Amino acid sequence: MDQFAFLIPIAGVLMVGAMSPGPSFLVVARNAMGRSRAHGIATAVGTGLGVAIFALLAGLGVTALLRTSPLAFLLFKLLGGCYLIYLASRLFMTAAEPLSVEAQVNNKDRSLFRAFSQGLIVQTSNPKTALVIAGIFAAFVPVGAPLQATVMVACMAFVIDFSWYAIVALGLSSGRLRAAYSARKTVFDRTAAVFLGLVGVRLLFSSLPA
Repeated sequence: MDQFAFLIPIAGVLMVGAMSPGPSFLVVARNAMGRSRAHGIATAVGTGLGVAIFALLAGLGVTALLRTSPLAFLLFKLLGGCYLIYLASRLFMTAAEPLSVEAQVNNKDRSLFRAFSQGLIVQTSNPKTALVIAGIFAAFVPVGAPLQATVMVACMAFVIDFSWYAIVALGLSSGRLRAAYSARKTVFDRTAAVFLGLVGVRLLFSSLPA
Protein backbone atom coordinates (compact mmCIF):
# COMPACT_ATOMS: atom_id res chain seq x y z
CA MET A 1 0.00 0.00 0.00
CA ASP A 2 2.95 2.32 0.71
CA GLN A 3 3.90 2.21 -2.95
CA PHE A 4 0.78 4.26 -3.70
CA ALA A 5 1.25 6.78 -0.88
CA PHE A 6 2.04 9.40 -3.53
CA LEU A 7 -1.69 9.46 -4.35
CA ILE A 8 -2.40 11.37 -1.12
CA PRO A 9 -0.65 14.65 -2.08
CA ILE A 10 -1.96 14.31 -5.63
CA ALA A 11 -5.50 14.12 -4.25
CA GLY A 12 -4.90 17.32 -2.30
CA VAL A 13 -3.59 19.19 -5.35
CA LEU A 14 -6.46 17.94 -7.52
CA MET A 15 -9.00 19.00 -4.91
CA VAL A 16 -7.57 22.52 -4.68
CA GLY A 17 -7.52 22.73 -8.47
CA ALA A 18 -11.12 21.58 -8.80
CA MET A 19 -12.34 24.10 -6.21
CA SER A 20 -10.54 27.02 -7.84
CA PRO A 21 -12.96 29.36 -9.68
CA GLY A 22 -12.77 29.15 -13.44
CA PRO A 23 -14.69 28.48 -16.67
CA SER A 24 -15.72 24.98 -15.55
CA PHE A 25 -17.41 26.34 -12.43
CA LEU A 26 -19.21 28.95 -14.49
CA VAL A 27 -20.54 26.44 -17.02
CA VAL A 28 -21.69 24.00 -14.33
CA ALA A 29 -23.38 26.82 -12.40
CA ARG A 30 -25.11 28.21 -15.45
CA ASN A 31 -26.44 24.83 -16.57
CA ALA A 32 -27.58 23.90 -13.06
CA MET A 33 -29.44 27.17 -12.47
CA GLY A 34 -30.55 27.90 -16.02
CA ARG A 35 -31.60 24.41 -17.03
CA SER A 36 -31.88 21.75 -14.35
CA ARG A 37 -30.04 19.74 -11.74
CA ALA A 38 -29.58 16.95 -14.29
CA HIS A 39 -27.90 19.36 -16.72
CA GLY A 40 -25.54 20.53 -14.01
CA ILE A 41 -24.64 16.93 -13.13
CA ALA A 42 -24.13 16.10 -16.83
CA THR A 43 -21.75 19.05 -17.10
CA ALA A 44 -19.90 17.80 -14.02
CA VAL A 45 -19.46 14.40 -15.67
CA GLY A 46 -17.88 16.19 -18.63
CA THR A 47 -15.47 18.22 -16.52
CA GLY A 48 -14.45 15.13 -14.56
CA LEU A 49 -13.84 13.16 -17.73
CA GLY A 50 -11.74 16.01 -19.10
CA VAL A 51 -9.38 15.93 -16.12
CA ALA A 52 -9.20 12.14 -16.29
CA ILE A 53 -8.23 12.31 -19.97
CA PHE A 54 -5.45 14.78 -19.18
CA ALA A 55 -4.21 12.48 -16.43
CA LEU A 56 -4.09 9.50 -18.77
CA LEU A 57 -2.27 11.51 -21.42
CA ALA A 58 0.18 12.84 -18.83
CA GLY A 59 0.90 9.33 -17.58
CA LEU A 60 1.61 8.21 -21.12
CA GLY A 61 3.88 11.19 -21.69
CA VAL A 62 1.68 12.75 -24.37
CA THR A 63 1.24 16.10 -22.62
CA ALA A 64 5.01 16.52 -22.60
CA LEU A 65 4.57 17.35 -26.29
CA LEU A 66 2.91 20.62 -25.30
CA ARG A 67 5.94 21.63 -23.24
CA THR A 68 8.51 20.67 -25.88
CA SER A 69 6.63 21.74 -29.00
CA PRO A 70 5.69 25.42 -29.35
CA LEU A 71 3.63 24.52 -32.45
CA ALA A 72 1.53 21.97 -30.57
CA PHE A 73 0.97 24.45 -27.75
CA LEU A 74 0.01 27.15 -30.28
CA LEU A 75 -2.54 24.93 -32.02
CA PHE A 76 -3.99 23.75 -28.72
CA LYS A 77 -4.37 27.25 -27.28
CA LEU A 78 -5.89 28.57 -30.53
CA LEU A 79 -8.54 25.86 -30.51
CA GLY A 80 -9.24 26.29 -26.80
CA GLY A 81 -9.30 30.08 -26.89
CA CYS A 82 -11.55 30.20 -29.95
CA TYR A 83 -13.99 27.74 -28.39
CA LEU A 84 -14.27 29.78 -25.18
CA ILE A 85 -14.84 32.95 -27.19
CA TYR A 86 -17.48 31.17 -29.29
CA LEU A 87 -19.20 29.90 -26.14
CA ALA A 88 -19.08 33.40 -24.66
CA SER A 89 -20.59 34.97 -27.76
CA ARG A 90 -23.43 32.43 -27.85
CA LEU A 91 -24.13 33.00 -24.16
CA PHE A 92 -24.12 36.78 -24.61
CA MET A 93 -26.48 36.71 -27.59
CA THR A 94 -29.02 34.44 -25.88
CA ALA A 95 -28.81 36.17 -22.49
CA ALA A 96 -32.08 38.06 -22.95
CA GLU A 97 -34.06 34.94 -23.87
CA PRO A 98 -36.33 33.79 -21.01
CA LEU A 99 -36.08 30.29 -19.56
CA SER A 100 -38.37 27.85 -21.33
CA VAL A 101 -39.35 24.79 -19.31
CA GLU A 102 -41.24 23.29 -22.23
CA ALA A 103 -38.22 23.54 -24.52
CA GLN A 104 -36.06 21.95 -21.84
CA VAL A 105 -38.41 18.97 -21.58
CA ASN A 106 -38.78 18.48 -25.33
CA ASN A 107 -35.03 18.62 -25.93
CA LYS A 108 -33.93 16.98 -22.67
CA ASP A 109 -31.77 14.20 -24.13
CA ARG A 110 -30.06 16.44 -26.65
CA SER A 111 -29.45 19.23 -24.17
CA LEU A 112 -28.13 16.81 -21.54
CA PHE A 113 -25.55 15.64 -24.05
CA ARG A 114 -24.82 19.27 -24.91
CA ALA A 115 -24.33 20.05 -21.23
CA PHE A 116 -21.95 17.08 -20.93
CA SER A 117 -20.08 18.21 -24.05
CA GLN A 118 -19.72 21.75 -22.73
CA GLY A 119 -18.18 20.46 -19.52
CA LEU A 120 -15.80 18.18 -21.39
CA ILE A 121 -14.69 20.74 -23.96
CA VAL A 122 -14.33 23.62 -21.49
CA GLN A 123 -12.22 21.41 -19.22
CA THR A 124 -9.98 20.21 -22.04
CA SER A 125 -9.76 23.53 -23.90
CA ASN A 126 -6.87 24.89 -21.84
CA PRO A 127 -3.41 23.50 -22.63
CA LYS A 128 -2.10 24.93 -19.36
CA THR A 129 -4.41 22.57 -17.50
CA ALA A 130 -2.71 19.71 -19.31
CA LEU A 131 0.67 21.10 -18.26
CA VAL A 132 -0.46 21.35 -14.63
CA ILE A 133 -1.51 17.69 -14.67
CA ALA A 134 1.81 16.82 -16.29
CA GLY A 135 3.56 18.75 -13.53
CA ILE A 136 1.68 16.70 -10.92
CA PHE A 137 3.00 13.52 -12.49
CA ALA A 138 6.53 14.90 -12.62
CA ALA A 139 6.42 16.01 -8.99
CA PHE A 140 4.60 13.15 -7.28
CA VAL A 141 4.47 9.99 -9.43
CA PRO A 142 7.65 7.91 -9.04
CA VAL A 143 9.70 7.22 -12.15
CA GLY A 144 8.87 3.82 -13.52
CA ALA A 145 5.52 3.63 -11.74
CA PRO A 146 3.29 0.89 -13.19
CA LEU A 147 0.52 1.68 -15.64
CA GLN A 148 -2.05 1.02 -12.94
CA ALA A 149 -0.71 4.08 -11.10
CA THR A 150 -1.66 6.25 -14.06
CA VAL A 151 -5.11 4.65 -14.20
CA MET A 152 -5.55 5.21 -10.46
CA VAL A 153 -4.60 8.89 -10.76
CA ALA A 154 -7.00 9.31 -13.70
CA CYS A 155 -9.85 7.67 -11.77
CA MET A 156 -9.08 9.75 -8.71
CA ALA A 157 -9.00 12.92 -10.82
CA PHE A 158 -12.42 12.08 -12.23
CA VAL A 159 -13.95 11.30 -8.83
CA ILE A 160 -12.60 14.48 -7.19
CA ASP A 161 -13.51 16.82 -10.03
CA PHE A 162 -16.94 15.29 -10.63
CA SER A 163 -17.77 15.18 -6.92
CA TRP A 164 -16.97 18.85 -6.43
CA TYR A 165 -18.95 20.04 -9.43
CA ALA A 166 -21.82 17.67 -8.64
CA ILE A 167 -22.01 19.34 -5.22
CA VAL A 168 -22.00 22.72 -6.98
CA ALA A 169 -24.78 21.56 -9.33
CA LEU A 170 -26.89 20.20 -6.48
CA GLY A 171 -26.47 23.37 -4.45
CA LEU A 172 -27.18 25.80 -7.28
CA SER A 173 -30.17 23.92 -8.73
CA SER A 174 -32.38 24.63 -5.72
CA GLY A 175 -35.70 26.29 -6.48
CA ARG A 176 -34.78 29.54 -4.72
CA LEU A 177 -31.50 29.99 -6.61
CA ARG A 178 -33.11 29.04 -9.92
CA ALA A 179 -35.80 31.64 -9.33
CA ALA A 180 -33.16 34.25 -8.51
CA TYR A 181 -31.25 33.31 -11.66
CA SER A 182 -34.40 33.49 -13.78
CA ALA A 183 -35.11 37.00 -12.50
CA ARG A 184 -31.59 38.18 -13.33
CA LYS A 185 -30.78 35.88 -16.23
CA THR A 186 -29.72 38.60 -18.66
CA VAL A 187 -27.25 40.20 -16.25
CA PHE A 188 -25.86 36.86 -15.06
CA ASP A 189 -25.44 35.40 -18.55
CA ARG A 190 -23.81 38.51 -19.98
CA THR A 191 -21.45 38.76 -17.01
CA ALA A 192 -20.57 35.10 -17.46
CA ALA A 193 -20.10 35.64 -21.20
CA VAL A 194 -17.66 38.51 -20.59
CA PHE A 195 -15.69 36.39 -18.13
CA LEU A 196 -15.51 33.42 -20.53
CA GLY A 197 -14.53 35.71 -23.39
CA LEU A 198 -11.72 37.27 -21.35
CA VAL A 199 -10.45 33.80 -20.40
CA GLY A 200 -10.50 32.84 -24.08
CA VAL A 201 -8.60 35.99 -25.12
CA ARG A 202 -6.09 35.50 -22.32
CA LEU A 203 -5.56 31.93 -23.49
CA LEU A 204 -5.00 33.06 -27.08
CA PHE A 205 -2.25 35.43 -25.98
CA SER A 206 -0.72 33.13 -23.38
CA SER A 207 2.83 31.86 -23.72
CA LEU A 208 4.38 28.47 -23.08
CA PRO A 209 5.41 28.21 -19.40
CA ALA A 210 9.14 28.07 -18.82
